[in-house]
Amino acid sequence: MCRFFLYLGGRPPDQLLLDFVEISRKDRTIGWSHGSGWGVLFAKPGGYGLYKSTRPIWESYIAPPDGYILYILHSRLASVGSISLENTHPIVYGGYAIAHNGTLDRGEFAKALRQLGVETKTGGSTDTELILKAFVDLGGDLKALKEVARLAAQYTVKDEPMMNFVIASLDGSAAYLVTYREVEEPHFTPVISIDNTSVAAASEPLKGRENWKIIPNKSIYIYSASNNEVSLDSF
Repeated sequence: MCRFFLYLGGRPPDQLLLDFVEISRKDRTIGWSHGSGWGVLFAKPGGYGLYKSTRPIWESYIAPPDGYILYILHSRLASVGSISLENTHPIVYGGYAIAHNGTLDRGEFAKALRQLGVETKTGGSTDTELILKAFVDLGGDLKALKEVARLAAQYTVKDEPMMNFVIASLDGSAAYLVTYREVEEPHFTPVISIDNTSVAAASEPLKGRENWKIIPNKSIYIYSASNNEVSLDSF
């Protein structure tokens, strides 16, 4: 199980960033450490940046730069795939990036994707990379996202019957947050906070921001930079 943090609307305040480091060291839901590497993606029209490390975030944290509109941070607790840069999130493919927590039966999920005509050979060995590749190869739109989400939900594992993932375009123009869970357990349940200037979403509430709300099950939050709006859908 991993931790993620999505922020839209400029650079996240340092208090939020540093508290993400702290919940990666020891989360406040069940007390796990997420030390199998970490990464941060920052994006805006015209370019993006990506930094990854296989070391724990609390030993190697580097603050992301200012000047971008979308930020995704992820700290990994490896389940599928070895500890390597290739398997560290965010993972980039086809103009998009993904960060994910939860575990899928990768072999069975890959088999189902091949039946849809998706080539399942990837650079790394994570279930996460398969989710992103399927989304892009099936069209990279909301219809494709719902199809992939419905399929992936069938292959969550018994010990972690859930999935949360963020997919964002590398120009910062769009982002999707997908959540599915079979159990209403705080460790599995992401939260979101929306105000007039920014949107924050995370695996659990972060100190330094108010009005965190539980994200409904089987839902998709959709962000569009063209109108600076966030909408809610389901799958």
